[in-house]
Amino acid sequence: MSNPRISPLPEAIDGKHWTVLEGRGSCDPASRILGVPTDDSPGSRFVRNHELGHAKITPKVPAYKQCRKHGVSMDAMQVCEDLRVHRYLGRTGIEMCGVLNDEEADQFVRRVAHNDRELAAHLVASLYTDDHQRILSAVQRHVEEGRRRHIVRMTGLVDARMARGWRLDRPIGFKNGTIPAARLFDAVFPEPGAPATQLPADCLFLPRGGRAAKWGEMRVETLPASRSRPIPALARSKSYVDHGAALAAPHRLPVDGRVFQRNRRQRGGTVLIDASGSMRFSPADLERITATAPLATVAVYAGHGRSGTLSVVAARGRMASANDLAGAIRGSGNVIDGPALRWLAGQPEPRVWVSDGLVTGTGDRTATDLVVDAIQICRHGRITRVEKTDSVCQLLRTKKGGIR
Repeated sequence: MSNPRISPLPEAIDGKHWTVLEGRGSCDPASRILGVPTDDSPGSRFVRNHELGHAKITPKVPAYKQCRKHGVSMDAMQVCEDLRVHRYLGRTGIEMCGVLNDEEADQFVRRVAHNDRELAAHLVASLYTDDHQRILSAVQRHVEEGRRRHIVRMTGLVDARMARGWRLDRPIGFKNGTIPAARLFDAVFPEPGAPATQLPADCLFLPRGGRAAKWGEMRVETLPASRSRPIPALARSKSYVDHGAALAAPHRLPVDGRVFQRNRRQRGGTVLIDASGSMRFSPADLERITATAPLATVAVYAGHGRSGTLSVVAARGRMASANDLAGAIRGSGNVIDGPALRWLAGQPEPRVWVSDGLVTGTGDRTATDLVVDAIQICRHGRITRVEKTDSVCQLLRTKKGGIR
């Protein structure tokens, strides 16, 4: 006698017609298609319950449209939505046995032990199921301690961000929980080929009491450029052309005929400086930067309460006086890191941000969402962060020709 086939009834969830197919586990809420195993094993029952959970609380919008709308990767969105479903199922009392045995979990971890993003994805997706402990035990055996601690800590932060979401057991929980958690996942475990950021992991923490925060309002001003800077030869480039008035390289006549020299100033770059109290920025720091990069645009920012000011203090070979600079720093907090970084992302490259990496919003409070936003701005804007102004000079000297 053959084993009976067990088919779920997603119609009981929303009263709509669903197509149920034999499969390993998939749910397309937009098309109302469910692919599940139909045998009576514990693993198959778990898969059916998992996909029914998606049928109930995952929005009926195509996944690729959600990713495009919210700016997250497909795999980050999927693993965080799995996490939300598991949190929901766990509260209903459904058995969360998972689908892996110890040997399968061990084989999987050995296969992807070099890939932090892959390991983190499965740890996040398996949270609140028995599979999570099996995978975690295998990670402890096959991944070195430093990487393991980082992966476990960051996946814990993803779960903590999900927990702060509102109405996670309803479709609206996708926007309130899944998307912020997916943004955090993409930030701390970037996709292959994504530029790395240099924000320290220690700044990724949830504020006490789970309070949210938002960026302060930013005002942009340009200080009077009362001091001229000499533009050294470093800021000029030479090129050779086949026409002109200044004969400079007659030895090139039989090579390419480009015997005339043309001098021109090269483009500048942009340096953004966090001038909050913890950075201890001084006019001497500005002097060192402008001496190294005489054509760079330099701006400082700081804030207090609910707003802050970004001041352009040097541009086109001229810089503000020490008195003007001292008056431009209004406040001892950050408050406007995000808006300031967006300003920097729109300025000429290369772009350098001088900061200790701790970002805050209104009330000088930090929040995970603010840190994630800062990481994404730096990544998409190709912004390099350094911790001290001395490091700016060192960085500029190592770049070919510097920021000019």
